[in-house]
Amino acid sequence: MDERRKHVRQRARIGCELLISATGQRFSGFTKNISYGGLEFEANESLTRGAHAVTPGTPAVLTFLLRKLGSFIELKQPCRIRYAAANMAGIEFTGSQPTPWQREALECMIEARSNRIE
Repeated sequence: MDERRKHVRQRARIGCELLISATGQRFSGFTKNISYGGLEFEANESLTRGAHAVTPGTPAVLTFLLRKLGSFIELKQPCRIRYAAANMAGIEFTGSQPTPWQREALECMIEARSNRIE
């Protein structure tokens, strides 16, 4: 099998929310794994049922609520759906150049496998 991923994924269960740009639909859920290039998302409900089923190529925004020094900070990552099946989706980050803070927050999440960036 030809591996297309550029970054190693780490198993991590981190709470997040997926916003579908075109429809405004929001899906709460968790990461199953995460890397610098993307993640696997497990939604609390079906992504593929209903009038606005999520399909590959769909632009979206993934939001993490990060804990830092006792307060919460939102990290928004532009992304696109690579695949969707039932309540699972493969997500690719699409931000052209993350800010230093976004990069640091992502590094902390990957290393700690958590939303704590302290």
